[in-house]
Amino acid sequence: MQSRVAIVGAGLSGLAAGYHLMTAGLSPIVFEAEDFVGGRSSSEEVDGFIIDKAAYTWPEFHRNLTAFLDQLGLENDLVPTPGTSSTWRGHQEFSVKIGSPRDFLGYKLLSFKDKLDMIRLYLTAAARGRALNLAAPTATSFRLETETAATFLKRKYGENILEDIAYPICAEIFLGTPETNSRLAFLATLKNLAWFKIFSLTQGMGTVAERMGRDLDVRLASPVRQVTPLSAEGPYHLDVGGERPGKHEFDAVILAVPAPLVPRIFRVCSPALTKYFENVEYAPSIVVALALDRRRPDTSFINNLLRQDHRVVATLTFDLHKGPRRCPPDKGLATAVLSAAASRDLMDAPDDRVSHEVLAEVDRSWPGFSGDLLFSRVYRWEHGAIQLGPGAIRRRHQAARALDAGQGNVFFAGDGVLKSSLEIAFNSGVRAAEKVLGHLGGPWAKDRPDVRPGPPG
Repeated sequence: MQSRVAIVGAGLSGLAAGYHLMTAGLSPIVFEAEDFVGGRSSSEEVDGFIIDKAAYTWPEFHRNLTAFLDQLGLENDLVPTPGTSSTWRGHQEFSVKIGSPRDFLGYKLLSFKDKLDMIRLYLTAAARGRALNLAAPTATSFRLETETAATFLKRKYGENILEDIAYPICAEIFLGTPETNSRLAFLATLKNLAWFKIFSLTQGMGTVAERMGRDLDVRLASPVRQVTPLSAEGPYHLDVGGERPGKHEFDAVILAVPAPLVPRIFRVCSPALTKYFENVEYAPSIVVALALDRRRPDTSFINNLLRQDHRVVATLTFDLHKGPRRCPPDKGLATAVLSAAASRDLMDAPDDRVSHEVLAEVDRSWPGFSGDLLFSRVYRWEHGAIQLGPGAIRRRHQAARALDAGQGNVFFAGDGVLKSSLEIAFNSGVRAAEKVLGHLGGPWAKDRPDVRPGPPG
C-alpha cells in the first residue's frame, strides 16, 4: 500500500513539498483554504493585466528555486528587470541602480558624510562573516540581535541613514520597519544587497505555483480545521471544512502554513514548539494593483516612499519593467505595497477606501496618476512577512532541533522556520518532504530525483 500524506497549505513551501513527494512516487493531497495556489507568490490575470498579488521580484541568489525552474520547463520565463530603484523625499525623485556600488557613489539622496557612513556600514556587515548567516547563528549573531536596527542606527549613524536607507529596506524586504527588526536582520540584508540582480517571471510570479499545482492533487477552498493524531506516530485525522467538508486519515502530515496557525490546527503540538510558533511575529500587508490607461515608461521599476512624506504607501512598482506581457498594448500597471502601519489600520477597510487613500498619496509624486486609473484590485495578507526583532533568531535556534525533527509524523515547512523568502519557503518544503520519505521508508525512499534543499538562508 502507498502511504497517505497530507500537506496543509498550497503556498510555495507546501507545493514544493508535494512536488518532491510526487517525484519520489507518492501521491500527496494538498489542502488549501483559499481558492488559488501560491499564497503570497501568486498572481492573476485581469482584463489582460498580469498582477502579482504580493511577491514581485526574483533575486539571483534564489539558486535552488532558479534551478528548479529547469525541472518545470520554465527556465525561459525568467527575465532580468532593469534593476532601477528610486527613493522619493519631499516628492523629489532620487534614482540608483540596485546592486551597483558605482551608481551609489553618485546617489544624490545622500550627503558625502552619509555615503561614508554607508560604506562603513557595508564594511561592518562584510566583516561579520558567518555571524550574519541567520540559518547557522553564532554567539556574535545573538549579540547583534539584542537591539533593533533603529536603536543601532540612531546610536551610530543618525536619522538620515535610518530614514533614507534602513526604512525603505525594511519596508520592502520585511514589510516592516527598523523598529520591528533587529540589527542582525538589517546587517544580514544589507550585506546581500551589495551585489545582486533582480529578475521577474514573464507570466507572473504565480507561474511556478500554478505549474506545480497542475501536477498535484490540490483541494482548494478546503481549510483544515484540525489535525488529530490517533497515536504518537499517527495515523492522523484531518477535519476539513469548506466546499468539500469531511474527515480524512493520513500516515503523515506536513503543515505549511504561517507559524501562528500551527498550534490552532495541531493542538497537541509540544509546549516548546507551541510557544515558538505563537511568538513568531508577522507584519500584515496590503497590496493594491492599479491598472492604468497609459504607460509610464520614464519611471523606476521600484519606488520607495519615505514615511516622513507618505503614511500609506511604502513601495510602488511599475510593472511594465517586468516584461512586455504584463500589460495590454499602450496600457500600464503599478503595484502599491502599503506600509506596515497602514496595512494594520486598513486591513478591515472597504476596498474603495484603501484604493482612495493609495491614489491620494501617489498623485502627489505622479500628478494626474489617478486620472489614468482603469481599475484597482486590493489583496490582503494577514501574515505578510516575518519580523526578525530582537531575540527572534535565538528563539528559532533554540527550537531548531524540535522544528527539524517534527512531532511524530507531522513536519513543518514555510517561512516560519526562518524568515520570509521564496527560496526559504521552497527549501523548507523540500526538506519536510525528505523527512516524510525518511520516516515512512518504502521503495520511494531511494532512487529519487536529485532535488536538494540547500541551506535555509
